[in-house]
Amino acid sequence: MNVVLARALAATAATLALTATLSACGGDAGSDVATDPAPTTATATPTPSPTATPTVGSYPAYPHPDYTYTMGMQCFCANIDQGYRITVVGGDVTDVTWATAGDGHEVGDAVSDDYLGVTIQDIIDRANDTEAAKVTVDWPPGQDYPNSVYIDQNVKMADEEITYLISDVEVA
Repeated sequence: MNVVLARALAATAATLALTATLSACGGDAGSDVATDPAPTTATATPTPSPTATPTVGSYPAYPHPDYTYTMGMQCFCANIDQGYRITVVGGDVTDVTWATAGDGHEVGDAVSDDYLGVTIQDIIDRANDTEAAKVTVDWPPGQDYPNSVYIDQNVKMADEEITYLISDVEVA
C-alpha cells in the first residue's frame, strides 16, 4: 500500500471515530441528567425596578432656602481654581467670601465679583440646561445636591466650558 492511501485511510478512520464519539454525547438525556437536591429559594414575584436616574432636564430642586457652601469653579476664567464660601438666605446669595488664599486676598475676605453669587439651585438649573451641548453631573444617591456639574455650551467653541464643584454644605 502506498503512503498516500495509508494516510487517507487513517484520516477517514479518525473522522469516523470522532463522529461516533460526538453523536454519543448528543443522545437521549434519559435518566442520566444531574439534578440539584437542594431546595430552591427562588420566588415567583418579580423584583421591583430600580428608580430612574435623573438626567439633564430632570434634576430635582435644592430643598433648603438657607445654607452655606463652598463653590469651586474650573474654567478658563478669572481666579481659576479658587474656592468661594457662599451664604444663601431665603434662596438668595447674601455673602461671598474667599475659601482659599490667593494673590491679594486671604481666606474670609469679601469677594466683590457679582458673577460668583451662585446658589446651589443656580448650579442645578444649569445642570438642567437641555440646550447645552454636554452636561455631566456627579450627584451621589441620597444627597440633596450634586458634587460637580460640568457644562459645555457649544462643542464648536473653545474655552467656554465650566465645572462647578460643591462641597462643605451646611444647612442653617
